[in-house]
Amino acid sequence: MTVEQLFVLVTVAIALIGLIVVAIIHVSKNRNRIKQVILNRLIIILKAWQSKRHKSGQSVTGNDPKDLTAEEKSTVELKRLQRLIEDRKQVARDTDISHHLWSLYKNHFRFTSSQSLDPYNQDGELYGVKILQTSTKNDLNKFEFELKGAKYKFIDDEENRSWSDNVKLFSLFLYDESDHCLIEIDMKVKLDKWGRKYSILSGGPKAFLPGGWSNDFINATLMHQSKRNQEIRAQKHQERLWEIEDLKNRFGISD
Repeated sequence: MTVEQLFVLVTVAIALIGLIVVAIIHVSKNRNRIKQVILNRLIIILKAWQSKRHKSGQSVTGNDPKDLTAEEKSTVELKRLQRLIEDRKQVARDTDISHHLWSLYKNHFRFTSSQSLDPYNQDGELYGVKILQTSTKNDLNKFEFELKGAKYKFIDDEENRSWSDNVKLFSLFLYDESDHCLIEIDMKVKLDKWGRKYSILSGGPKAFLPGGWSNDFINATLMHQSKRNQEIRAQKHQERLWEIEDLKNRFGISD
């Protein structure tokens, strides 16, 4: 090897060593940024793979239902219905329709005697709710009524259910004039030394047909509650007036 060749090899080696040192310094200074770039590329690759897999799955189960067996079709249909039903239940939960109906039912139907309705009953009509008929048959409590010109009926099956550890589960139903079940509300009643305590089970109704009827009932419930609040305030005001008059008489205080 000549002196010139040796000089060239040494020069190249020094240059390579310099490049390696520079690369190490660069990586050390930009370690976090390089890691983020690599991570971003991995995420892009993963998403592309998932998208390809999803499309492949759709081509097998979704795009050509003719290729599915009867068992696979029933499975797909059941899952579709379950998603739709959960959406319907969410609508019921968002509008709080179960609580509105239970409030209306317990305050003006099931737990209210006909005598107590008299002060507020005008020709059989209670705050826009006209009671048509009440009956109990086969331990089913039925209340037929009219709201905004449409006929409905409440039915509860509490008396048909049995107790278990002082707890009973039952259902409250609302039907329209054509006997379509508009809603079925799951209820629980607990018996203790203070009496019965009712509550609505979570999870949404067992049956629910959305429609304009729900707004009518919500508005009726809000109106009933507003009227009831006015009555409570008026009663408390009258009681205060009686107390004031009584105290004045007891202690000889005059205006």
